[in-house]
Amino acid sequence: MSDPYVNLEAESAFSFLHGTYRPKALVQAIKAMGQKAVGLTDRWGIYGIYEFLEAAKRESIQPIIGARVMLKDGSWLSLYPLSREGFRNLNMLITLGRAKDSPLPHITMEELGAHSFGLVAICGGVPSVIRDAARKGDEGRVRQWLRRLVDAMGRECVYVSLLRVTGEDPFANRLLRKVSHRLSLKTLVSHPVVYLKREDAWLHRLLIRIQIRHHKRSASPLPGNTFSPLDYESALMVAPYEDSVRESGRLAERLKGFSPATDLAAIKATLPLYEREGSKERLWERALKRLSRLKKPCPYEYIMKLQQEIEVVSQKGLTNIFLLMGEMKEFSESRGITSSIRGSSGGSLLVHLLLGGPDPIRHGLLFERFINQGRMDIPDIDMDFDSERRDEVTQWLLERLPRRSALVATIHTFRPRSAVRLAAKAMGYPLKEIDRLTTCLPWSLRGIPLKEALDRLPELKGSPLAQEEHLVYAGERLEGLPFQASVHLGGVLIAPDDIFYWTPLVPSKKGFWVGHLDKDAVEGLGLLKLDILGLRMHTAIKKAIQAIGRSHRPLPPSPIPTDDEKTYRLLQSGDTLGVFQLESPGQRNLVLRLLPRRFEDVVVEISLFRPGPVKSDMVRRYINRRDGIEEVEYPHPDLSEVLKETLGVIVFQEQVIEIVHRFAGFSYDDADAFRRAMTKDRSSGEMARLKDAFIKGAMAQGHPQELCEEVFRRISAFAAYGFCKAHAVAFSEITLKSAYIKAHYPREFYIGLLNAGHVGSYPPGVILNEARRKGISIYPPHVNESHLEYIPEGENGIRPPLTVIHGIGRGIATRIMAERERHGPFSSIQDLGERVGLSSAILDTLFFAGALPRPHNRKAA
Repeated sequence: MSDPYVNLEAESAFSFLHGTYRPKALVQAIKAMGQKAVGLTDRWGIYGIYEFLEAAKRESIQPIIGARVMLKDGSWLSLYPLSREGFRNLNMLITLGRAKDSPLPHITMEELGAHSFGLVAICGGVPSVIRDAARKGDEGRVRQWLRRLVDAMGRECVYVSLLRVTGEDPFANRLLRKVSHRLSLKTLVSHPVVYLKREDAWLHRLLIRIQIRHHKRSASPLPGNTFSPLDYESALMVAPYEDSVRESGRLAERLKGFSPATDLAAIKATLPLYEREGSKERLWERALKRLSRLKKPCPYEYIMKLQQEIEVVSQKGLTNIFLLMGEMKEFSESRGITSSIRGSSGGSLLVHLLLGGPDPIRHGLLFERFINQGRMDIPDIDMDFDSERRDEVTQWLLERLPRRSALVATIHTFRPRSAVRLAAKAMGYPLKEIDRLTTCLPWSLRGIPLKEALDRLPELKGSPLAQEEHLVYAGERLEGLPFQASVHLGGVLIAPDDIFYWTPLVPSKKGFWVGHLDKDAVEGLGLLKLDILGLRMHTAIKKAIQAIGRSHRPLPPSPIPTDDEKTYRLLQSGDTLGVFQLESPGQRNLVLRLLPRRFEDVVVEISLFRPGPVKSDMVRRYINRRDGIEEVEYPHPDLSEVLKETLGVIVFQEQVIEIVHRFAGFSYDDADAFRRAMTKDRSSGEMARLKDAFIKGAMAQGHPQELCEEVFRRISAFAAYGFCKAHAVAFSEITLKSAYIKAHYPREFYIGLLNAGHVGSYPPGVILNEARRKGISIYPPHVNESHLEYIPEGENGIRPPLTVIHGIGRGIATRIMAERERHGPFSSIQDLGERVGLSSAILDTLFFAGALPRPHNRKAA
């Protein structure tokens, strides 16, 4: 017989440095107790909603969504939605509370009343005004406060909590029951669950100390060790009122009215909501206009492919999204912001026409790798923008879709090193001792428990940390718990309707609104995520071209060609430091082996540079076949067309799809599903099922069984290493643009890299040394010559900015430049000091750096 009690108020680790467990552990504990439902009510957020819903679905537990919010008087309420409208109001209240310019988030009773429709509240917990008043016997204050809450929410939506933390609580519970009965309110036994076992109360207190000592917050731990899950018997011991204990189960039944789904049904229900009337016609019009400008006359195969793609996009409810992306591209172009696409979207002709991706017909790319009828997930459409101006695009998108868009959240978790350091800090270890204990501790132990790692890993042998058993145990318990919420690198969530139906919002430091859903939650709830990413290579190329113009040299053609002979000579020499995707030592070594001669060679190089292809001997086999050392062979003549470009070696995911389609007769949709199934973690049973399906399909095409098994063997060997060709093609275009500039304008190329910030693998010193090695003069920074960035100087020199001098920030450099522009060069150190108002310490710094006018310099400019 199942336990009739329901724990309705669980505060997990997604309450951030308060709860001690993840939602999936909560669900597992509740199932082990024999209960059928549980409520997640994290403080001021729903960050754990997706993990909670997924875990509840796996364990057949009813998930109850809620959140804890605090009123202005310090009283905490647990709020639960009865409906989708109630969930929207919950999200709005969380947003209102967290957006306040106040040390502590809070909402007023008036705000609660304005957004109470569809919500149920549990009040009277700790801390709360009525709990404190009841402990003191102040019946009048309890009645007055509850009447205000009833006025705000309605009598049927207010529940009063009975709990036991102190010796005064039995008396307080009797008073609360008495007043509740007179006001016709229900009472229930409930308290916050912040740890799953009573003996873990110390971990909750440790998290609170981390808040206090690391974040400098004002926080207090919950008293005692009673805030663990209750069962029916223990709930009766908390408050001996059977009706109040069973009320938790009745409320759980009432709350079945709302639960956001996270399965294919949710995605199927959500997708059509994105569609808008007339979107399909507008998409046709925009795509055809672009196609007519690119192709004159327009080839028939382009029209047919465009028709096919628009039909699929329309049926999936995505036409309005493609129109939006097209508008975003037009906005970025109108502002001169460079952009490109990445990922499987490069296989779409629509993307090529609207967003400027590679031509899929020219490069033999597959739309079905990006979108097909068999896939119900919403595809990712990723775009890279000039990193300096990415925020302008983000701002445009958020303003273009007000109340429908927000940035995607990212959840940072404790890793071994941070867990130990913060635990030690909370325990009062001195900073020097913390440094000594964690010097050799890596950020990640790849799933090895910390104590075991101290015994096993050579680099941790003899570590003094091994002697700190309690600290090690604390680090192990913290590892993997959410630490704080932040902002996704570039993800923007697009909702099909009011975003508050899906998530609360919180303002970021840049002023953008951020949701409480991370990328997995966005995908699981069936919502669209657009990745608006910043690519520093775009910035570097832009700044290199600006430097070329400043040097009064002819600018590179637009678009920069991808078939330039001098560019390929540069690549074949291995001189690829700073070249996009080809600058690491491993990449340079592979380039020297492949010796790329054409665009397609670069695509293959980018695709092969991964551990799998290198370890599986794909690289050697491809090179030997290309150089005529090894004979090119195909599993079957029907597959020669598919594998011709890679000399019979399966390199691309698109090739796997084509093989399964052509050889085994699968539709493209089924072939892509087959490809995805093969590239995930595959059990022996799943592999047997895939093999059986493939061989049956191939034999139905008239192929002998022995050949079918051989082809399947080759596919299964290479499918896991296949790379998305569309992504490689899109990146190869940027690779060759950067290589072209390096080949023809090396000085300006290095200036572009230096001015774009940290573009690749190497710091400014390495880039400057590379420039010197090429015979480029590197001048010292100078108050009369330097600008805010690196600039070309003379025939073949580079002048650094003043900010490269330690102690000279952008503010001082700007002041020096502004005065120089207004009244001319500085004649002496005294002239500089008087005109700019610099301290003697700054003047000394400039003197020792050789940045002053002669004769005051130690170094000649």
